[in-house]
Amino acid sequence: MTDQPVLIYTLFGLSAEAKHVARTLIEERLIACANHIAPIVSQYIWEGEYCEEREYPVLLKTVESQAEAAMARLKTLHSYDTPAILCWSADQCDPDYAKWLSGQVDK
Repeated sequence: MTDQPVLIYTLFGLSAEAKHVARTLIEERLIACANHIAPIVSQYIWEGEYCEEREYPVLLKTVESQAEAAMARLKTLHSYDTPAILCWSADQCDPDYAKWLSGQVDK
């Protein structure tokens, strides 16, 4: 039986940082792959000030048993003081893909 696939979503201020962090997590076998999404505009309040910034979202794919370690490592690598790191289970997944994904990460 394969480990349950999970998705981790985060954003970066620079595309180069997003690629570097994703590669590190892949090389450390904490995630199987990363999907870099087109730049977006994020709007939010930070330290009492309105902000509107271009950011680079990334969807990281791993398995449930590695999710906590992947998120912790992501937080240490991330340049933001408080990065958005969101994780959810992929309740439905193609079994062949789930098997590949599970085989790409250390458990």
